Amino acid sequence: MWFMTEERELMRNVARDFVQNEVKPVAVELDKKREYPLQLFRRAGELGLVGCVLPEEYGGLGGDWITKMLITEEIAKELPTLAIVIGTHIALAGGIVNMLGTPQQKAKYLTPAAKGEHILAFASTEPAGCFAHPDFETRAELVGNEWVINGAKIFITNIGYANTYVVVAKTSEPIDPITRKGLSMFLVEKDSPGFEVGKVEEKYGWHGSSTGSLYFRNCRIPKENLLGPLGESLSAMVISATDEFMACGALGLGIAETCYEKAKKYTRERIQLGNSMYNSHQVIRHMLAKMSVEIESLRALTMTAAAQRDSGQFPLVLGRMCKIKGYETAMFCANECVQLHGGLGVIEDTGVERHLRDARLIGIAGGAIEAMMDQIDKMQMG
Repeated sequence: MWFMTEERELMRNVARDFVQNEVKPVAVELDKKREYPLQLFRRAGELGLVGCVLPEEYGGLGGDWITKMLITEEIAKELPTLAIVIGTHIALAGGIVNMLGTPQQKAKYLTPAAKGEHILAFASTEPAGCFAHPDFETRAELVGNEWVINGAKIFITNIGYANTYVVVAKTSEPIDPITRKGLSMFLVEKDSPGFEVGKVEEKYGWHGSSTGSLYFRNCRIPKENLLGPLGESLSAMVISATDEFMACGALGLGIAETCYEKAKKYTRERIQLGNSMYNSHQVIRHMLAKMSVEIESLRALTMTAAAQRDSGQFPLVLGRMCKIKGYETAMFCANECVQLHGGLGVIEDTGVERHLRDARLIGIAGGAIEAMMDQIDKMQMG
């Protein structure tokens, strides 16, 4: 394929071996138990799969985004939850620290984060909505040599396991609805006074990603924990969010591919009236062909967006298209996979129905696809 190089193939094979030998054997059980994949997270860090896009000087591999997409795709084939917790850690929180952090902050937080030894979380969303920044209620005020934060966040991934949270808070009023000036970011460590981790929600999919609420009640952090310029965090948020949206293409791709392979295998092995389902019914062959078409379309879009990112551009439109297409393709292939398995498709022990649950969350988490479509339209209209 046009995007493959020897180095990328090497990293993909490392990820593939890791998934087959260490992730796949425990994936269904982790999903059932809703267990955070901590040991797998640590192991992925040891293999260089976590910090592949971070600079070498801060513990990463200095790799490119196409490589990151290949790794995400492989992990998502068996455990999308692991891909999600790594993505939140690196593409969102880690990406922002890499863009905005001082050399001292990067050395302190990114170096262990790249190796999976220090877990990061990104705390932005509030009850007002994911993108309703002017209505956010979390505020930070400088008092002496400390920032005092008050407010709450919801639907935050990696809570309870994260060592450090990148927190978005208002530092002036009102927030400009266009430029979003007045929003700042802060590094809040888990043992900061006044900081509390709330309830972990039980979700339809992505079991074990440890998603829930955070509370700041006169939470005090050192003055130097301000991340980036005061009141001007929008640019970094837009870039990191776009990286996350782009990765949703790879996430959906991994889910879709494993659904296709399972459906193909089952229909070829399931014998009815002396012949396989695959050979007996043209409609089944057409279903599989359509799945393959959608998968390759998603692959082309995702890798094109990643190539644009690697060229120094920011794929604002293509990144959002990746999220939409990733959701639609994963949902289509997962639904067909369940249908082709019949009754077995809805039995938890088969590990089939979980793909449909995990696919569904792509369309909601981190920004609904309807919001993506609206943003695409506005961006293309200029």
